[in-house]
Amino acid sequence: MIYELKDFIPFIEFILNQDNKILDTPIYGQLWIIGPLIQESSNLKFTTTKDFLDYIIQFNTISGYSLEFSGDLNNSINIKHLPRLACINFEGILMLQKRLKGKQTFSQIPNSKNRNPPTNLLQILEISSKHEMLPYSSTNNDSSNFSSELSLGVEFLQELINKPTARTILNKQKARLRTIEKPFHSICNDHNHINLLATVGLNKKEYSHFGSKQTTPVDVVRQRILKCRNILSNDVYKCAQDKIHFLPIINNHTDLNLGDCSYLDTCHKLKSCRYLHYYTLAPMKKEQSQVSEGQQQQQQQQRQIKLQGLEYTSGDCFSESFREPLPPQWINCDVRCLPFSILGKFAAIISDPAWDIHMSLPYGTCKDDELLSLPMHELQDEGIIMLWVTGRSIEIGRRALLKWGYQIYDEMIWIKLNQLRRTIVTGRTGHWLNHSKEHLLVGLKGNPTWINKKIDTDVVVSPTRETSRKPDEFYDIVERLVGTHSRKLEIFGRDHNTRPGWLTIGNQLQGVSLFEPELKYKYELYKQTTTGATAATTTSSGGGGK
Repeated sequence: MIYELKDFIPFIEFILNQDNKILDTPIYGQLWIIGPLIQESSNLKFTTTKDFLDYIIQFNTISGYSLEFSGDLNNSINIKHLPRLACINFEGILMLQKRLKGKQTFSQIPNSKNRNPPTNLLQILEISSKHEMLPYSSTNNDSSNFSSELSLGVEFLQELINKPTARTILNKQKARLRTIEKPFHSICNDHNHINLLATVGLNKKEYSHFGSKQTTPVDVVRQRILKCRNILSNDVYKCAQDKIHFLPIINNHTDLNLGDCSYLDTCHKLKSCRYLHYYTLAPMKKEQSQVSEGQQQQQQQQRQIKLQGLEYTSGDCFSESFREPLPPQWINCDVRCLPFSILGKFAAIISDPAWDIHMSLPYGTCKDDELLSLPMHELQDEGIIMLWVTGRSIEIGRRALLKWGYQIYDEMIWIKLNQLRRTIVTGRTGHWLNHSKEHLLVGLKGNPTWINKKIDTDVVVSPTRETSRKPDEFYDIVERLVGTHSRKLEIFGRDHNTRPGWLTIGNQLQGVSLFEPELKYKYELYKQTTTGATAATTTSSGGGGK
């Protein structure tokens, strides 16, 4: 039997009058009790249980399933196995009642000009839900009002999406508290200051025993300037205290007409190069690194107090407040032969392979196939990896990351500066164009939700140093990403790469230095096994010769 909409009005009134009583004892939502109660309070008559179930099923359909039962409800169920009524959506039933009586389900939306824009996500959702509940008889004015309201909501929603999360904001605050501020000094471009300081402090014959003026200790130059303080004006002396000065080095073979050397302080022929070179005179004012140990400890304590007041510990090690990072660790080895399984797992890895760039280099290079065959899967279950690549090896580096099981997450760039803090225009690499930057591919493995994201940028502008030495800023970025106390590994590292909290491996390191007990035990066991196998092979070869 198909019921008309008006036939459901008595049932709606019964449900609303009873409220939650029919769900509680003694009725307890049992349909075989609810059926007679409905017939007693209304004019509805059901001749069979099947008719009653048909009625309930049809009502539940048109009401948007406002009634929830403890099991499936159909008209073929035996009366002894009827599911009980478990929950009632009174808002849905009220909405149906108003619609059956010909009333709008809500009042007309006021004009958006007189209405304040939504200030939170809940108000936007309310606007959207009200539009969905508009009766079909709504006027065009209602729709236009809704469109205006919705446009305001979309603007707010877009602004809400673009806002940084609370986690990002707190991570940045914590990073600022943990990062030691280094002084930033301006560069003096006054030629009168530069030439006067060079004459007083640098271009003296007594410096010849240092080998060259370029290698003269900065303390010697500063002492000479202080001795000549009486012939320096206050402006020049104050400028020497606060700013960096690049003093021209004038040798007997220097030809000023040739201009500056393209390589400046990285020139390999400083003693014979006829181009102009410079000596970097740092500010003479006491720097942060020269502060007394007591003052440094006091500053560290102040930072710790501020960090504890932050009360944000997501991603921190539970023993971070009292445990110091491990001293630098390193292993001198051939990376291609070392079993990575003895090293353990790491949160972050930096790899700086000596790519074969078809140039004469002062160190050995790594073939592409050798790099691809490294068992990197043994070093990480989840975490990040940073791979330094050259212009030729970018695609090979991408292929290597994919082969090792990483997704290419990002790419960072190091823009190189020369001694004068200017962009390098004459690099030593590049076939068609001089390379003045280097690329660092960032790979992600697994789903490391503990990584502190959106703290640093993907561009680092920093001066060059020794051959193949990368800026320290990249190590700081990694430590902010994964934490100071997490395990970090650098592959193909050199002596200048060793840092507290890091393990460095490569064939240009001096000896072995390990502090982690498990790592130390595994490495010693590996060396004993390797030494024993080598001795056995030698003995076997000697016996065969006899």
